[in-house]
Amino acid sequence: MTKLGAAAASAALCAVLAGCGEGGGKGTVVTPAPTPTLDVTLSASSQTMTVGEDLAGTLGFDATVAGTSGEPIVADVQYDHGALVLDGVTKGADGKYQVRLHPASALALGDYSGTITFRLCREAGCATVYPGSAKTFTYQLTVQLADWTTFQRNASHNGFINASFQPSDFQKAWEWTQPGTTNVSTVASQSGLTYFTTRDADGTSSVRAVASATGAQTWSYSLGQVYSSSAPAIGNGRLFVTTMVSSSDENAIVAIDPKTGQYAGPNALFSSQWSNFLAPTPFEDGLYMSAGYYGNVVYGYDYSSLTYWSNEVQGYMWDGQTPAVDAQYVYYYSGAGIEVIDRKTGAIQKRMVDPFFQRDFYDYYGAPILGTKGNVVAYSGTRDAGSPSVLVNWSMATGAYAWRSAESYTTTPAVGGGFVYLARNDPGRLDALSEDSGVVQWSWTPPSGERFLGNTIASRNLVFVATDKAVYAIPTEGSSHAPVWSAPTGGAEIAITAEGVLVMVKAPEQYYNPTTLVAYRLK
Repeated sequence: MTKLGAAAASAALCAVLAGCGEGGGKGTVVTPAPTPTLDVTLSASSQTMTVGEDLAGTLGFDATVAGTSGEPIVADVQYDHGALVLDGVTKGADGKYQVRLHPASALALGDYSGTITFRLCREAGCATVYPGSAKTFTYQLTVQLADWTTFQRNASHNGFINASFQPSDFQKAWEWTQPGTTNVSTVASQSGLTYFTTRDADGTSSVRAVASATGAQTWSYSLGQVYSSSAPAIGNGRLFVTTMVSSSDENAIVAIDPKTGQYAGPNALFSSQWSNFLAPTPFEDGLYMSAGYYGNVVYGYDYSSLTYWSNEVQGYMWDGQTPAVDAQYVYYYSGAGIEVIDRKTGAIQKRMVDPFFQRDFYDYYGAPILGTKGNVVAYSGTRDAGSPSVLVNWSMATGAYAWRSAESYTTTPAVGGGFVYLARNDPGRLDALSEDSGVVQWSWTPPSGERFLGNTIASRNLVFVATDKAVYAIPTEGSSHAPVWSAPTGGAEIAITAEGVLVMVKAPEQYYNPTTLVAYRLK
């Protein structure tokens, strides 16, 4: 070894040992600077959250730091990237770190749990973690379907479920019927309960609640011997049923506590004479419906201030429909067109004219449907539940119709994923129309002799539709649209609860008097 090499080795050894100096004297001790302690306290140690299939929700916490460092401080968050997405880590003026995450967009229905680790590091790669800074936060996340709150599921009436289902999981769950019941309505569902109205042979109408999982009755509320009663709707912490008692200005939308079945007023009053109604439409703090002594009156009730507005529009409709609602507007089909009404004041903002309207009588069974492309879809003309009608699509931007269907259809449509799904009879066919153009993209024909009834429900991968003989699940993708599941139960109307239970109003030989509910568990 050369003298230079020996000297270098000796210097290195001295640096490691930190114990030798020049001439054998006492040397300088080299000690790495200690990493300072940064004590972190989280605002919470855990969170439990349930979200609907829209995955709208936020997990998170704030982190308070005690201590300082002359070196860089980089916040780092460790989590399951398959379940969560980090919205960001921000540091407020008070020095606290705000950590927020939301469910991943592809998250399926089900239960998820895990740990989120927060720590402070000297560098982005987090090779050096400040002592005292690593803290854990646990979460329990449940992704479930949204509630079925009113006609065709929600205030948009789109009948669309943003989730996928596996047909191999489907099985019959329960059946509800009661001696003396002569009619059963369509359903609403929330918090594990399914609600419907019934009429008995003595003329008494009732609202009933059954467990969505088992069909066991929880409570019953008598409406008395009313002329007619709607299916229920749920919102604002209440269950609502529209009742027609007499030809007057004092008919009531009855408000009931959905958990106990007790009266939970106040009732919302309206004018009408001998009419039938779909379920009213709840939205945020409001409740919306249409009636009027001579029809064409739209009502908006504010349950936070207990006030209401009404607006008589120029049109031809007497009864049978419920409006669609979003944050700004109420949408009502008057026959003359779609009336766009300010949700807070009741003032008409504009009319989107229907150039295809044909009047045969004064009833209308259905509702405007809010699409996914700034559009509104509705059947044209007066109609009952089985009347064939053309479907018209209006653009909110232009106020004019964008297209009308080439054929007439009968089932209540479902709109989602860029398609409009609906069925027709004579000949029988389920069609998937482009939401952009109204052109048929694919079709399915039911077995010979079967007639489509009721409504259509769409999900990410399946369309559910019923005939007078069976209920079917049709795949939305692929080259074949043959049913992947069916059950030999003829149905009038179908709904899917947040628990993933398909509840069907079973059609007897006479469709207009269904008396039984049949339920199938989808997951």
